[in-house]
Amino acid sequence: MPEFKPGEVVAVPATVQPGAFPGEHLVTVSTRSGPVSGFVRDQDIVEPNKTIQAVVRESTASGLAVRLAGSYFTTNGLAEFAADWARENVKATA
Repeated sequence: MPEFKPGEVVAVPATVQPGAFPGEHLVTVSTRSGPVSGFVRDQDIVEPNKTIQAVVRESTASGLAVRLAGSYFTTNGLAEFAADWARENVKATA
C-alpha cells in the first residue's frame, strides 16, 4: 500500500449524485463493512463524480482507516478499506 500517514488528506472513490440543495452531493462509499451513504459539500469533492476527501487515521498492512469528509447516515464518517483495495483505489492528494 502507498505510505499513507495519519493526518494525510486522500481521495477516496465514491458514487456521487446531486443532493437536495445547491452545493450538496449525495455520496456512497464502498467500505470493508459495506456501503456508507451521506452528504458532502462541493469543497469535499476531489475529482468530480469520482472521489471525495478523507483524512487518514491509520494505515496498516491489513487495511486503511480514514475519516470521510461530510455527514453520513449510519456512521460518524469513519471508514475502513482492505489493504489491496486501498492500494489500487485510494490516492494521495497534492
